[in-house]
Amino acid sequence: MTQKSPMQISARMDEIDALLETEGMPSYSEMWATNAELREELERLRERLAMANAALSTLYGDLLQTELIVATARSVDQIQRQLVRLKAERKAQAARAHERFARRWGMRED
Repeated sequence: MTQKSPMQISARMDEIDALLETEGMPSYSEMWATNAELREELERLRERLAMANAALSTLYGDLLQTELIVATARSVDQIQRQLVRLKAERKAQAARAHERFARRWGMRED
């Protein structure tokens, strides 16, 4: 088995890229870059799906908590206060989740 220098490998890659381009195909370098972009986009979509799943879980928990608040409250004022507190807690929680996503992916998610 022969060992090749980095220059030999680079020259061979250039030959392969030229051959692919003459056949109307993207070069190996382009395919490599596209693959990296697709992997990053897939990871971003997986994270968004996880956020959506977490949001659904939170909404279900909120529904159960709202039912509990209504069932155990002594007055309409008490229900209103507890629901306002629940809403504020959830808004802060959602903002933190969006901020984590934006920090990870270098963007602002609205």
